[in-house]
Amino acid sequence: MSGIDAVKKIVETEAQARRIVDEASAKAQQIISETREQAERIRQEATARAQQQREEILRQAKNKAEAEALQSDKETEQILNTYRKLSEERKATAVSKAVELILNA
Repeated sequence: MSGIDAVKKIVETEAQARRIVDEASAKAQQIISETREQAERIRQEATARAQQQREEILRQAKNKAEAEALQSDKETEQILNTYRKLSEERKATAVSKAVELILNA
């Protein structure tokens, strides 16, 4: 191989090496870009799932609070009814005693 052939071979090899490096760089950029896009999709999906879970938790909490409030209202109404009955009984007893005192006086 002559000196000129050796130089041509070196130039070809360097050109081939540059092409390989350029192709590898382009491929690496493509992989990075795809990875970023995939990471963004995953982040968006995770955010959407978290939002759905948050809404479900809030819905359940609201339903539970409403059920507890309804139960509390029922219990309060029962207590009030009990006090009304006691009050009416005591009122009737007081009226009876007052009438008895008036009649016996």
